[in-house]
Amino acid sequence: MKLRAALVEGLAAAMLAACSAGYQVPGRAFDPEFARVLNESATEAAVAKPGARVCRQMQVGIAERDWIRGVVSQIGDGKVTVKIDDAGRFPHELNGTTLKRGATVSDTATAWTPCL
Repeated sequence: MKLRAALVEGLAAAMLAACSAGYQVPGRAFDPEFARVLNESATEAAVAKPGARVCRQMQVGIAERDWIRGVVSQIGDGKVTVKIDDAGRFPHELNGTTLKRGATVSDTATAWTPCL
């Protein structure tokens, strides 16, 4: 029993030492640029489809956030054209267009997220 406890303690110490040594998995697993590009590509793939329901969070003041919702009507060159279904609880303006139900705005695809 003492031998088993000593082995467990030794294994635990070795594992902690390996964690604190700063070891990184080879490859691109911890590359922040790769993570950013992967995130942008996944977002574009999810929202850049005609008919996709999309949402965007808008800042109101310094602490309040509001959601606007719409449907993608056109895509092209990293941009989407969205027809607004729900303009949120507060008045908003996006790229010079006042948001209201039925308004159409063109924006970058990565600014939107898929919504239900």
